[in-house]
Amino acid sequence: MKAKTLGILAAITIVGIVAAIFVNQEPASQLPSSGELLFPQLLSVVNDVNEVVVATKDQTVTLVRGEKTWGVKEKAGYRADVEKVKQTIIGLAELRILEPKTKNPELYDRLGLQNKEQEGSLSTTVTVKTPNNPEAALVIVGNQRPAKGNPRMSDIYVRKPVDPQTWLVIGNLPLEKVAGEWLDKEITALTTKRVHRVTITHPGGETLLVSKDKPEDLDFLLDSIPAGFKVASQFNVNNVVGTLVQLSLEDVKKEQGVNFQGHSGVTAVLETFDGLRLQVETAKEEDKIFGKFSAEFDPTLVRPVDVTPSSKKGEQVPAPGSAQDEKPTALKEGDQPSEPSPKEDSVLKKPEEVQKEIAALNQRVQGWAYELPKFRVENFSKLKKDLIAKIP
Repeated sequence: MKAKTLGILAAITIVGIVAAIFVNQEPASQLPSSGELLFPQLLSVVNDVNEVVVATKDQTVTLVRGEKTWGVKEKAGYRADVEKVKQTIIGLAELRILEPKTKNPELYDRLGLQNKEQEGSLSTTVTVKTPNNPEAALVIVGNQRPAKGNPRMSDIYVRKPVDPQTWLVIGNLPLEKVAGEWLDKEITALTTKRVHRVTITHPGGETLLVSKDKPEDLDFLLDSIPAGFKVASQFNVNNVVGTLVQLSLEDVKKEQGVNFQGHSGVTAVLETFDGLRLQVETAKEEDKIFGKFSAEFDPTLVRPVDVTPSSKKGEQVPAPGSAQDEKPTALKEGDQPSEPSPKEDSVLKKPEEVQKEIAALNQRVQGWAYELPKFRVENFSKLKKDLIAKIP
């Protein structure tokens, strides 16, 4: 073949290669620029989102928006941690592109971006829905790492399922992949100072009573200590109450799914100085402990709020029981009796506030059985013998 012919063929080959490169590349004008939002329209509809689906190879979590709060479908619709749901939706809406990465499916596994159905896939597919758009956002989320220069943000590899292009984006997108981790885990959230007494009744009938006389008392007293014995640990006595006022769940199921009739657990009754009575009944189920909760208002429990007599600046307030205190002060015409001012640091609530608190609590817990952490149940299920020791 002549040299001239070889030169022409070489030139055609080079042109063909260059053309193929340009055909396989998207025009730069069509690629989003660095700093652009991955989902430009999502921020405008975040308040309309009514469902979020987080799916991995092994599990799917469906978060559904109800009339008043979010629920976890896989947990019988029990209420979700609203802050986690908000962080996910806002996190997706605020993801910003750093740079494009590979379009080669054979390299997806290096970025954690395989289809979730593939063997060994570690990716997470997130779908955000609104009433008008079942795919307001749809993205496969892969590997994450702390962002350079901003540890509060992450560099995240992502891709949209319909597009082979992968992206490195920056944002804050914590994704729980297990349904239980999306639950609102708070059950009780009371202050210890409000508690007057706690009574624990064990399956055999033995009871344990701890109480205090005033809200400001620091320690709870153990009732009926036998002669020759003393409290072994004041911390453990106080912890009976301290555990009950701040209980969280490990899991949840419908109440009818647990047998509470077998009396296999303890019953705890907590009463406050401002009228709240909380009852917790526990039951053992295999290696788990479940509890069901209920609350009621009892006006006989209400302790009058301590008051401090008011006085004008510079006036001495007579001590109770003094001669001056015994003499009533005549009111002038038009004067009104001065109202005592309650202590500013009082932790006790007004009866109407307690009743609202009880109504909200019962609405949340009615019909549910909570799996409780075993060590916390052990804290408030002590027998008296566990809390006393012989005096040397």
